[in-house]
Amino acid sequence: MNTRNVYVLIVAAALVASASVPMFAASKDDTPIAYSVNTVTSTSNGDIKVTRGMDRGDVSFAMKYKSHDELSHDVWVFTGYVANVDKVNDQGCRTLIVTFANDKVVDLQLVNRLAADEIAANLRLGSSARNIASK
Repeated sequence: MNTRNVYVLIVAAALVASASVPMFAASKDDTPIAYSVNTVTSTSNGDIKVTRGMDRGDVSFAMKYKSHDELSHDVWVFTGYVANVDKVNDQGCRTLIVTFANDKVVDLQLVNRLAADEIAANLRLGSSARNIASK
């Protein structure tokens, strides 16, 4: 094998290796991850299940000992959840996002910190855009 072919193989191997580094270097904190769930059990108030279609008041009662942030009137965030699925826990998805429409739960998601931050930023951006449009 001549030196030119060896050089081409080394460059090709280096390019392949450098292209794959971001995939290995990316951690669970570098990528927003969300899992849609149908039911969450709140252990803070007697193992009450929070499900899609549940009334806002019932969610408030079920979660009354769990502090939450309201990103908007219709989006509540609860932290410190542990899923029944190891993969979800391994990816750091310990934040529950509850979305309401017409005072009923329409979506439940377990997300990691980055996904929760992006959801909050999008809601803030949306409210800012509405404020600008109303002026």
